This record gives sequence, C-alpha cells and structure tokens, in this order.
Amino acid sequence: MSGESERDVIPHDEASYLILDAEWRILAADEAGSLAADTGPLSLRGRPVHEVIGADALAALRATGTAVFALESVEYVLTAHSFELADRTLRVVRAQEMQATMEHVVSFIVHEIRNPLSAMRALAQGLEETLGGRPDATPYTSRLTGEIDRLRRLLVSLAQVARPRARPRRVMALGPLLERVAAIFQPELERRGIQIQVNITSRCGPILADPDQIHQLLVNLIANAAEAMPAGGTITLRARLDPRGRAQLQVEDTGVGMAPDEVERALRPGQSSKPGGMGLGLMIVLGIVRQHHGRMRITSVPGRGTSVAITFPAAAPVSPHTSHPPASSTGSFERTPPSADG
Repeated sequence: MSGESERDVIPHDEASYLILDAEWRILAADEAGSLAADTGPLSLRGRPVHEVIGADALAALRATGTAVFALESVEYVLTAHSFELADRTLRVVRAQEMQATMEHVVSFIVHEIRNPLSAMRALAQGLEETLGGRPDATPYTSRLTGEIDRLRRLLVSLAQVARPRARPRRVMALGPLLERVAAIFQPELERRGIQIQVNITSRCGPILADPDQIHQLLVNLIANAAEAMPAGGTITLRARLDPRGRAQLQVEDTGVGMAPDEVERALRPGQSSKPGGMGLGLMIVLGIVRQHHGRMRITSVPGRGTSVAITFPAAAPVSPHTSHPPASSTGSFERTPPSADG
C-alpha cells in the first residue's frame, strides 16, 4: 500500500542464539529468540548466516567476534564464540537487542537521582521556612521547589520506562479487559467526537500477564490514538489470534497516521508531539511488552490511521500465582493491516 509505514518492534531482553558449523551455516536457532519469530527457528536451519545478518555483519564477526546489524529496524549486538570439538567446529552467535541496554541505563539513573532529589526538596522546604516568606526571597524559593518537583515527575516517568520488578502474573483473558478499559474511556472520547469499539474473536485464548501492566499498556495506546484524532474518528480494540495461534491485542485508530520517519521518532524518548510531553508513552508500552516476552508491530498510513498490534506468547496451564512465563515461550506477530470491518 502506497504511503504505508510499518515498524516491527521485538522487545525481548533475552538474547537470541544461533549455532553454526565451521562454514558459518546455521545448525539450530532457539525458539525463545526473535530473529525468526514470524517463521519459527526451523526456517533458519541450513541457511548461511549471512542471509540472516548480512554480509557486513558476518565480516565483522569473522574479524573481531562482534558486530551490529538491524533486522526490521531493530538493532542487535552480535557476539560470536567458537568451540573446537573432537570432530568439528561449532560457533555460537548471541544476538542482544540494543533496546534492552537503554532500560538498564534508565534504571541506573533513576536509582542514583531519586535520593539526592528528595534531599534537595527537603532542603528547599527548610529554606522557605527559615526565610519566613520574605517577599524578596519567595519567587526564588518557589522556582527552586517547582523545578525540583518537575524533575521528580520526570523521574517517575523514567521509572516506568525502566524494566519493572517481577510481579505476580496470572492467566487472563484479553476480552473482558478490553471491554472494561473501553467503558472507562467512552464518556471522555464521546465528548471529543471519538467512538470506541471492541471486537473480540471467540477463539482468542488467554495470556499469562500482570493485569495492571496490560491495563496501563492499553491506557497509553488509547491516549495516543485519541491524540491522533483531533477531528474525531474511531478507535477499535481487538483481541484475536495470530496465524500461529497466539493471542494478539490490537489498537487501531482512524487518525492522521504517520510517515515512516514519524514512526521512528515516536519510539524515541523526548520526541513527544504534545506540548510539555516527554515522549515516554510508547517507551513505557515497550517496557511492558518486553516484560511479557511479547512483540509489538506498528503499521501506519498517513491520513488513514495507525494500528498497534501486540502478540503474546501462548499461555501454558499454570498456577494463578506463577511469577514468570515458561522459559520456552516466545512472542511473534503476523501483520494485520488497519481494517474498518472488525
């Protein structure tokens, strides 16, 4: 479709692994990885690795043991190690998504700034009390406390971007959650000339998730969709299965849409289009998707709207108090373009 932009975001923080022979041909790939999430690891078996990572990345691996390559706009850091067996040479290539590094950096920043900032706020309050409301000092102390409070709000937003602590998860159905969130938003959206619809296929299975985090994910995506429709329109929430039988959540709007470069900017912090915004909404969504070992795809057409689809691993039968998904779970997505027919 002319003008369509599509951004596939694979927010795993687990690495992908490839096992190669001496000729750099793929012998095996792990199911939990994302290098073949759409087609499955068996699709890589027997292929020369340069067909997956590119000739330049292979050359760098041969020369230095490390390389960087991009797959569907997602950047990976590659490292290669060779093992000499009695009858053969095996190579193991590890691919780590760069996005995970940012979350670790953000987590460190939040940790290091939180306590000094609280101390500064206490000192500023003490200064106000000492000065006793002097007219010549009040403008300065008010500005000081105002800036400290602004930084504290930024810190809260950054903390949401950093990978959250492990929280108990349970098997949950997407349909009821979509209906609850739609009911919460409906009055405000109607005042803005926006309709919200829910479409749930009967075959959509459950997911293993933290309900509060999935709720927050939906809130952020619906808020973004509403901002993209200043003249009104329709937001559609879907729960469906992807072609590989995994549960998929989809938020579509009929808004202004985005060009490819706008989609790229939307995924970067500090690139908010809203006055005073910090551009962290989608980063928070990505952090939640990563925590649930899922995959997110953004499809957008300027003038026609945007679709955000999130595919979750299949939920195996587990205890309601299970804190982590099975180690072999993986997330993937098969593109579903924006549709008006539900």
